[in-house]
Amino acid sequence: MTNRYHYIIIETYQSHGELSRHSIRARPLPGQGLPLTMRVECSTFMREFHPIGTKFKVKAKIKSTDEAPHIYTSWQWKYEVVSDDDARKFISQAIYA
Repeated sequence: MTNRYHYIIIETYQSHGELSRHSIRARPLPGQGLPLTMRVECSTFMREFHPIGTKFKVKAKIKSTDEAPHIYTSWQWKYEVVSDDDARKFISQAIYA
């Protein structure tokens, strides 16, 4: 994944022991060429409105800051809630360069 925006699948999880003011965080799913330890900067509403473990298709890119690089998608952009099967299908068909 480069500086350009790409569609990826992320999921929410309950944060334990992480340095964040948010207890519900998001991370990429495996198989997309992204470290599972990368966090996603995204809509708080999206993370908190849906149950933990919800998977989303979002348009995102890697953002480098003074802190660790992370995945960025605007809180204003539309996102799609996807099923486990749809997430697997999307990841298996996507090309990550």
